[in-house]
Amino acid sequence: MMAMMALTACTTDEPEPVIQSDPTSPVVPVGDFKMWPTPTIDDSDLHGEGYAFDYWQEHKSEAQTGDELMAMCNVPNDLLKNMSTDNLAWTCFNHPYMENWILFNDIYDGILSVMTRFNGYEELMKRKGGAQSLIDLYCRLGCKRVEAERDGITLVDEPYLVSWVLVMCTAADYQAFSQDQVTELAKEMLHKKRIHGPSSTSHFHLDYSSYLLGGIIAYHYDETLPVEQQVLLANFIKFCCQQQGVGADLGRSHDIILISLHRLAGEPLWQ
Repeated sequence: MMAMMALTACTTDEPEPVIQSDPTSPVVPVGDFKMWPTPTIDDSDLHGEGYAFDYWQEHKSEAQTGDELMAMCNVPNDLLKNMSTDNLAWTCFNHPYMENWILFNDIYDGILSVMTRFNGYEELMKRKGGAQSLIDLYCRLGCKRVEAERDGITLVDEPYLVSWVLVMCTAADYQAFSQDQVTELAKEMLHKKRIHGPSSTSHFHLDYSSYLLGGIIAYHYDETLPVEQQVLLANFIKFCCQQQGVGADLGRSHDIILISLHRLAGEPLWQ
C-alpha cells in the first residue's frame, strides 16, 4: 500500500565494510530492493554473536559524506551470515543511524532509507525467523524508556523504540506477519498502551508511531473493516507519514484502530 520507492540501497559482500569511493559504482534503487520477500534462509541453526559496529567506531572520523558513514555500518559478511536472528534483530535495532527517519518529511520514506542502506536489514528480511524477531524484540522492550548497555554506555532510549515500531510498520505494510503473529503483536501493543496510559508531550512520538503501526495492521489484516473505515485509515496512514501527527483531530481513526486491535487480539474492548 505505502511502498514509497524513491530511495537508494547500499550493501556490500566484502569481509569488512568498505567505503564506496567510485562514483560509477552501482547503487540499487529501492524500487528494485525487495522489501520483505518470501523468506528463504533457514535460521534455526544460526547462533553467531551480534555486531558492535566496530568498523564504524574506528573509522567514522574519516568519512567525508553521509553515504560513507552509512556504508561503514554494514556488517562483515562472514559474521552476518552466521549471526543468530535474535542477535541480528538487536544489531539492526542498535544501528548508529537508526533515527535518521527524523530527517525526512515523510517518516515512512525515512525508515525505508535506513533499512535499505544497511545489509543487516536485508539479511533479516530474508530469514524465516525475521518477522518474528521484530515482535520478540518489541515484546522485550519497555514502553517508556529503553536502555541497553554496551561497553558500559547506555546507548538506547525511547527514539530507538519509535524507530523499531516504524520497522514493524514496513513488515505489516508488506504483510510479512502471519495472522498468529498479528494476534501476538496486537496483544502486546494493547498491553503497552495500558501501561503507558494517556499521551503526553514527552512520549508523543511513541504514541504516534504506535497508532501508525496499528492503522497499518488494521488496514491490512482486519477483514471485518467496512470500506468506509478502510478509506479513512488509508488517509490516516498517509497523513501520519507525511505530517507526523500535526494538525487534524484524529480521534475517530484512533478509535477504529483500538477497536480493531482488540478484535485482532481476541480481547474484549473494555477490560
